[in-house]
Amino acid sequence: MNTQIEKKNGTGEDNLKPKPVIIINPPPADRKCECCRRHISELQPFDKTYGDHCNGKYLVKTFQRDAPYNKEAEKAVDEAMKYCTGTVDDWLVAKYGKEKGDYLCFMGQLSSTFGRSWECRDCIILDEDEYFEKLYSQHNNQTEAQEKPQK
Repeated sequence: MNTQIEKKNGTGEDNLKPKPVIIINPPPADRKCECCRRHISELQPFDKTYGDHCNGKYLVKTFQRDAPYNKEAEKAVDEAMKYCTGTVDDWLVAKYGKEKGDYLCFMGQLSSTFGRSWECRDCIILDEDEYFEKLYSQHNNQTEAQEKPQK
């Protein structure tokens, strides 16, 4: 299974050509780090300090939570699973009200699931708080840029 993008002949385009292998969770088509959103042309490659399997690659697949860990949600969902006789979300809504119960149920699920993320050498080493801070700041910057009126 191919889990890295490497730049060949200075373009990185060779990695996007079909290969006779099954690629699960392929690298991003835009060739950007999924955390900081920098293109591979702006990145330094991984070196041997990250392991031989990463050496020379520009993006490496890793797995991150889908949302920051939420202790309140985890505690509420654990309590619901222990005491509810129906569904967890119904129990949470009955205890906390519709808005807060739905939020706790959603965050409990989201922060306990992990998804793949293709990251550069600067982002792959971030702890969870740093990762989400950087991810959200990049998302907010892109949203603001898209919302600015064109002159």
